[in-house]
Amino acid sequence: MYEERHPDSRVLECVWQAQATRDERYLVPAVEYWDLWFAREPDGVMLAGLTGPTLGHRWIRSTVGEHSWGIQLKAHAVLPGVSKMLLRGGEQRLVVQAGKVTIGRHTLPFPEFEDLESFTDRLLELDVLRDDEHVRRMLSGDDAGYSERHRQRRVRAVTGITRKQIEQLSRAREAFALLLQGVPPTECAARCGFADQAHLTRSLRAFHGQTPAQVLSGR
Repeated sequence: MYEERHPDSRVLECVWQAQATRDERYLVPAVEYWDLWFAREPDGVMLAGLTGPTLGHRWIRSTVGEHSWGIQLKAHAVLPGVSKMLLRGGEQRLVVQAGKVTIGRHTLPFPEFEDLESFTDRLLELDVLRDDEHVRRMLSGDDAGYSERHRQRRVRAVTGITRKQIEQLSRAREAFALLLQGVPPTECAARCGFADQAHLTRSLRAFHGQTPAQVLSGR
């Protein structure tokens, strides 16, 4: 079981939770966002961690009875002291003890799924989480007042990847959504700005682990 919602927030891309009903593995696409996640294992042990942005798809295994939830942070969201460049494609576990989780210099009550939005607000209040307005503007296309070199360095420092890579991920995500709606690959490639269908196929295989034909057959 999986569900997510997209709150009106300057730092949250989505809030999600997953409940494993059987032992399995599932495919996770590449994404420029990063996750602050929490989990409760079948034996009751609680875990938490940060997962960095990724440029390749990956497989995750789940065990029946596992319950996980978390927040997916927009690319311009920053946790001071945590380098997304070092965390890219990786994971950093957080200390969980006595029903509390330590993030940065603060120890907070371990949040449940229903608490995630208020938990995010608390992180912003404590300056554990920040909204980099300059990078948010750059990613939205508002480049006024910034040199090209400054844009490249600032975006990469904050997001862990380049703006070109973010655009590639966004384009692949848009194409994947269109394919799920049944849009033919040739039309999908044209609408999303790919050079041709072969370019679309390479992008989806790299970022989503599937070809357009596989997406269409499984939709």
